[in-house]
Amino acid sequence: MDNECVENSTVECLEDHEIVDDVSNDLEPNSENSKSPEANICPIVDMEFASIADVKEFYTSFAKKEGFGVRVRSTKQNFCMFVCANEGTHIVKGENEEGKRKRSTSRTDCKASLTVSKAGKRSKWVIKSINNVHNHGMVSPKSVAYLRSHKKMTAATKSLVEKFDEEGVPTGKVATMFQGEDNAFSSRDCWNHLRNLRRRNLDVGDAQAVFKFCKKKQVENPNFFYAIQCDDEDRMINFFWVDGRARLAYQFFGDVITFDTTYKTNKYDMPFAPFTGLNHHFQSILFGCALLQDETQRSFEWLFRTWLDAMGGKYPVSIITDQDLAMKAAIANVFPHTRHRLCLWHIKKKFAEKLSHIYHKNSTFKRKLKSCIRDSPSIKYFEEEWERIMIDYNLKENEWLKGLYDIRKSWIPVFNRSTFFAGMNTTQRSESINAFFDSFVNSSTTLQGFVVKFDKAMDSRYEKQRREDFESRHRLRLVVVKSKIEEHAASIYTRNIFGKFHDEFIKIIQFRREKLEKEGSQNRYKVSNDYDSKDTFIVCISW
Repeated sequence: MDNECVENSTVECLEDHEIVDDVSNDLEPNSENSKSPEANICPIVDMEFASIADVKEFYTSFAKKEGFGVRVRSTKQNFCMFVCANEGTHIVKGENEEGKRKRSTSRTDCKASLTVSKAGKRSKWVIKSINNVHNHGMVSPKSVAYLRSHKKMTAATKSLVEKFDEEGVPTGKVATMFQGEDNAFSSRDCWNHLRNLRRRNLDVGDAQAVFKFCKKKQVENPNFFYAIQCDDEDRMINFFWVDGRARLAYQFFGDVITFDTTYKTNKYDMPFAPFTGLNHHFQSILFGCALLQDETQRSFEWLFRTWLDAMGGKYPVSIITDQDLAMKAAIANVFPHTRHRLCLWHIKKKFAEKLSHIYHKNSTFKRKLKSCIRDSPSIKYFEEEWERIMIDYNLKENEWLKGLYDIRKSWIPVFNRSTFFAGMNTTQRSESINAFFDSFVNSSTTLQGFVVKFDKAMDSRYEKQRREDFESRHRLRLVVVKSKIEEHAASIYTRNIFGKFHDEFIKIIQFRREKLEKEGSQNRYKVSNDYDSKDTFIVCISW
């Protein structure tokens, strides 16, 4: 892809990509022509092999039996050297700054190695030297699969990982489904596989067409912003774009955003990541979108920093996402002062699965827990009620609930009342955007087609906003209580916002106040609800 940069756009090359198997992928054995070597045969000088792939398979199998990892030290046309994974020493590039994490290393300067060579194109590969003396302990049979060179994802496993991804199962959870001595790959390996699959499928011409489309849009509107992140081979891996209308709207309505990556309807199955907020009609509005190769912390950090740059460096007050560890870490790094709230709906829907023995449609437990979560008037009341429920239903030792309680500040409503969330506590705004796009795209939509159809879809959303603008300007709001504050609200609010104000205003009438005392310039009042004794508060007002 052409790395030309234009105003309000970025094309970035990613040189430090994820670590993959140290043994070169060019040395993969041909499954049709090679036979799996016997694991109990030891390498000896002058042993012959038909191909370098056979050598790799043989030595890797031997290393796994012995309990060490292998990697390629050097390779030439007729020469190759395999070494122990502990070969070499760790090079310190500079003193660790205070507060930085000190990394570990497995390098012990081990000299174990195996070298092979061949005389010509038709010759066989021959073992020329062997050193099987190690200066470190061997890994136990139960743990050897954790070594990088022995992590194996079979074709069947890769197929299942892809299927789980299609069904929306979080990639971070897939690896736990294959736990076992021979399946020690991690969620990182699953991410790498899906990322590499998308890279292979991504058509170069399609990516180039997207680049040209963005340049054309920017000529039409200089405020159109896009950024493309490429790998070291100049292939697109992440793509972000936002039009000028959304950038302007963010300056007015960008206090609260929701972010979601569950939508994957396009030819390459790339996660679609919209930044969603609310406008002055309480309509969903997009503040930019991305197509990602993977959902790693690195990709999220690139995306969040790029998005922040597009929005003029203005941080949101609050952000709502699902419970994703990579996303959480990226938000903490890029938005350190933004309140991060977890989607209440995503958490609540897990209760039926995790607590199926007591959490069902008409259970008393369900009613009590729901009331505790949503209706607690104070933090103290919530914590006391939660503790009571845990004791009554013998759930004190439930690890999942203990984990939820530990992060209660990030999802329980009463902990988030002091932060503005525009009435939102879920990512359903983002998910409604996803449902909206279902009518425009499908699983065969190319990348270029997705971006073009996205542009058309956005035009239809802006048309709905213009229609609501018209209704708000030319239709009078009906006042019911006939109070001055209600009349003032009717004169300044849009139709939908006035409706929400009116609902809250009616609830206020249910409360009565009682003056308790006055201390200097401060008055203390008792405010209580005539219909619910729990809604009683002490309010202090300073003059």
